[in-house]
Amino acid sequence: MLKKFSPQPVSLWILVWFAIALSLRLIHLSVPSLWMDEVATILFSLGNSSHTIPLNEVISLDQLLQHLEVTPSATAADVVENLLAEDNHPPTYFVIAHAWMQLFHRADGYASVWGARSLSAMFGALGVPAIYLLAWVNFQNRTIGLLCAALIAVSPLDVFLSQEARHYTLAILMVMASLICYSLSMRALLKKETIHWPVGLSWVAINALSLSVHYFCGLTIVAEAVSLLFLLIQQCRTDASAWKQAHWLRLYIVAAGTLASVIIWLPLLLNFYGSPQSSFLKSGAVGWQQWVNPIVQSLAGYLYAVLSPVTNGYGILSVTAIVASCFLLLAVYAPWLINQLRRSLSFQIRQTHSRRGIQSMGGFFLSANVLFLLICYGLGFDITRGHRYSFVFFPSILVIVGAGLMPFWIAKTTSGTTSSQSFERVKLPLLNQSITGKAFVITVVVIAFLGSQVIVNNASSLKFYKANQFVDLVRSESTYPIVIGTETTITAQPIVIGIEIMSVGWEVKRQLDDSAQRWLKRPQFVIAENNATKGFESQTQLVQSFSSVLRPLDLWLLNMSPDLTDTVCAAIKKGNRGSFSYTHYVCGSS
Repeated sequence: MLKKFSPQPVSLWILVWFAIALSLRLIHLSVPSLWMDEVATILFSLGNSSHTIPLNEVISLDQLLQHLEVTPSATAADVVENLLAEDNHPPTYFVIAHAWMQLFHRADGYASVWGARSLSAMFGALGVPAIYLLAWVNFQNRTIGLLCAALIAVSPLDVFLSQEARHYTLAILMVMASLICYSLSMRALLKKETIHWPVGLSWVAINALSLSVHYFCGLTIVAEAVSLLFLLIQQCRTDASAWKQAHWLRLYIVAAGTLASVIIWLPLLLNFYGSPQSSFLKSGAVGWQQWVNPIVQSLAGYLYAVLSPVTNGYGILSVTAIVASCFLLLAVYAPWLINQLRRSLSFQIRQTHSRRGIQSMGGFFLSANVLFLLICYGLGFDITRGHRYSFVFFPSILVIVGAGLMPFWIAKTTSGTTSSQSFERVKLPLLNQSITGKAFVITVVVIAFLGSQVIVNNASSLKFYKANQFVDLVRSESTYPIVIGTETTITAQPIVIGIEIMSVGWEVKRQLDDSAQRWLKRPQFVIAENNATKGFESQTQLVQSFSSVLRPLDLWLLNMSPDLTDTVCAAIKKGNRGSFSYTHYVCGSS
């Protein structure tokens, strides 16, 4: 299957894995509910602005969702203008999505969720040839490259990111492109050779472009720099003048070019730093959890690259599946896999042909994770939550795993040293039996594939924003006409208005489209404004906005829980459903 290939079979296998990757990412693509960040992607990619949504008044579902309608007159310039004025992300992905989404829209004029997500799915599938090239640059070994291509095709984490209308899969491609240049440069510097100008200039251009996709790509650049700095220190220990030799002088030019591209974005970064949109990164954990959570979440993120237990579901069968899959994968399979990779990577690093690749990817991976922990513990921003930001180093995980799997795959084709012979058979966990090295590799790929099925069937906690669960609760527990409300804080800094409540509204619309009889009456919505400049306070604006609405009514508030006793509204329930924090009021006649 994956032996020493001539170029034609290699291309064929890359095409096969690409097809598998794309198929996996398109399964049930439009089924999960939109979550607020996806709403923002669609809104800005269409060239619309969230600041035209009516505030401090009860509005209809159509008024709430009009910002998710395709605007034929909108241009890429509108996308950039509205995004930079309101959101905290750079524009490249949104401009590409603007052109892409013109190809997909619903008959009723609204944007297509499938269309919005399929762009990310396509970028995710393109990771197959990209990671093959990254592995080839590091190891000059087709087997490792194809193993990495197989791993990313079925990776649960990559499938998860690929099924969201967000920019993470494009960011992963940019990270891999940057790592290719980094690896070529590392290889040259290890040999004390000068970096070729095409590589250096491409690296500067890629780094500049990557920052226009996601600002956290800057963490990839910093991790690469830290890894190269350690190499410089090592070389200076044996030769004090190493730092001023030609091969390092050219790297300084590349670094200066990259720094210039970073400086361009600094005004925008400083503009939204400390804004309500960046506050969600602040760690909410206290005590021992503040210290333990980043480590546990990081370890979980590594594992999600190659496996995913069932963590969602209700009922006896679902709970049984959750307990069984978590035990088998986390307590049995994961330790077994890690132990096998530990000994194979120890073997690989002793081999001349693979040592530099392990050092390059391993050094980068360690630098990136130290950087993440410094941000978590030093700045108090827990960027290990949600696992999305692990795109910064995600490709290096798969390349390292692919390199670790290679000795098992080729064990029987080697000439027969004691070291290579030890990879021909692998003892199974908990059993007094063993399997072949190739069967072990196939097992790893199959387990990852099954994990991707967990993701696409929405049985994993990675997808923790579920508007359908909250909307089902609202529909089932409401007796009177429904008003769903939230608050927004308007400051001089960029702020996106109403994306969480719009995700709820979109789910309501989807249920109405499926069966209008499920709702006695369409819910209405209100966004109350906090605005110190205007002297607006959200509770006051909220009360004024629904004072003219006919009563009795069911009032559901997201992320706010004011005392509305004076308005004859009694809070009857608080909770969290589908990651939506709510308070349910019943408002009687005044």
